[in-house]
Amino acid sequence: MVHHHKKRSRKAESPDIPVAPMLDMAFQLLTFFVLTYRAAPIEGQFLMNLLPAQPVTEAAEAPSDKPSDNLPTTQRTLPTVLRAGAGGVLAQITVGEQSVPLESRALEKELDKYLQDPNLPFDQTLIKVDPKLKYGELMRVINAFSNAFVSAKKPPKLSFDEWVPGEGE
Repeated sequence: MVHHHKKRSRKAESPDIPVAPMLDMAFQLLTFFVLTYRAAPIEGQFLMNLLPAQPVTEAAEAPSDKPSDNLPTTQRTLPTVLRAGAGGVLAQITVGEQSVPLESRALEKELDKYLQDPNLPFDQTLIKVDPKLKYGELMRVINAFSNAFVSAKKPPKLSFDEWVPGEGE
């Protein structure tokens, strides 16, 4: 006698995953992040231009009314170095070859000497910044430069580069 075994078809059982608690948690997280989000303060905007490219050989320039226009870009550029001290605080400002006191008004007075003197051809500035300098300190210096350019009735032309320790000493 042959026994026939009936094969029982098993239904594929899947685990029962409750979706409602996961949706509740997702909405709680979304609500938390929406309510605690704080937008970053708007940063001040300022005009920054890179120095123009210089040709390898000097090209003849058209004559101009202003003597400073005939000078190469490097001679019309006022070099400035910002060095950081401990904690990223501004420790030294050097404008041209002159060390300047750290008060912003003293910096503006020094810049006025350079930018308002018709015998000095400076119409732009290259600021070499110590990479350790805090952003807020840099912004104070940029504000002083912007004020000096405005008082000299010149458009502010500021360019930036990284200061390498040992450079220009």
